[in-house]
Amino acid sequence: MQAQPALASAAPMPSPAALGSLPTNNSVPALAAAAPAAPALPGGATTNAFTHTIASGESLYTIARRYEVTTQAIVQANNLSSPDKIVVGQKVIIPGRADLLATKAPTTQVASATPMAAPAPAQQTLPQAAPNALQAAAPAATPLPTATPQAAPAQAAPVQVASVPAAEPAMSGSDKFRWPVSGRVMVDFASSKGTGINIEVPEGSAVKAAENGTVIYVGSGVEGYGNLILIRHPNGYVSAYAHLQSMSVAKGAVVGRGDTIGASGMTGSVTKPQLHFELRKGATPVDPVPLLAG
Repeated sequence: MQAQPALASAAPMPSPAALGSLPTNNSVPALAAAAPAAPALPGGATTNAFTHTIASGESLYTIARRYEVTTQAIVQANNLSSPDKIVVGQKVIIPGRADLLATKAPTTQVASATPMAAPAPAQQTLPQAAPNALQAAAPAATPLPTATPQAAPAQAAPVQVASVPAAEPAMSGSDKFRWPVSGRVMVDFASSKGTGINIEVPEGSAVKAAENGTVIYVGSGVEGYGNLILIRHPNGYVSAYAHLQSMSVAKGAVVGRGDTIGASGMTGSVTKPQLHFELRKGATPVDPVPLLAG
């Protein structure tokens, strides 16, 4: 009867005592103590460990990259249960970067005093830099479009300038004009009442330019002339080719001495195939025969 109580009292007493002294229960307070000890380490380790105050938007990954250490090293140095278990304003030890204490310990204290202010200017600076860059690019882009329109007129100007020499080509070098067709002069300068000469020629014969020049008229608007071409030459003369059957040049075209400009016919006031040819010095008709090569 007495042995049973002794056994019973022995059984419950060791169990609670043993349970109370289990390392598992002791480890819980130990971990709890270790958790506060982690923040205490950065504060107490300012003499031999560099600490960083976590700002808004930062992660252990970005902090590790900034200080050129690994995320796992920061986790282990600060006894963190997970890399994402961090909060703004929390101080973490940066392992292996005691070299930063001399220069960055004061910076860390300033950052810890205003943890939100430090990241905020940094984040505002970047957006401000972007608009500035865009504004800088805009003026740079503005001259480019401005330069393009200016370049277009500049290109247009040479084209116009080029057309001037094209409109006034140099003389071929010959002292006299060439005959526009080969044939008998059926009406001379005097008989034409001081206008030009008429040359008898088969219908459809090629009519040639008497000298280098620019075509200034192509049409049939002059009464009695039929299909007419006028060519201005660099020496101040204008040659006329009338009664044409067809015309193969356009106004503004540059032609060379001997180029085919059309075919002879009998348009206008004539009744047989022929070419009416004139040479005018300015606006004054002159006898072309003395000015034509023999």
